[in-house]
Amino acid sequence: MDSYEFKIKTKREDIDFINKIMEAYEGVGIVRTKNADEGDLTIVSTTDFKEDVRMIVEDLNRKWVKAEIVWEGPWSGEL
Repeated sequence: MDSYEFKIKTKREDIDFINKIMEAYEGVGIVRTKNADEGDLTIVSTTDFKEDVRMIVEDLNRKWVKAEIVWEGPWSGEL
């Protein structure tokens, strides 16, 4: 089980909502705010849960808030 990350672009006002949704899926992913003013988030997960995270983010983007995956791949090691 390797670590995996998603770089997300959102709106500043949507960061807390996205974080709370990810927290509700206990253990699936951890949200890190890289630059709140720019709406840059990273969600760190594992390869076992990457499809789940992708599904959650795409669903959020489709129905609730702006949550665009701009990059994904093996975790860089940066928190």
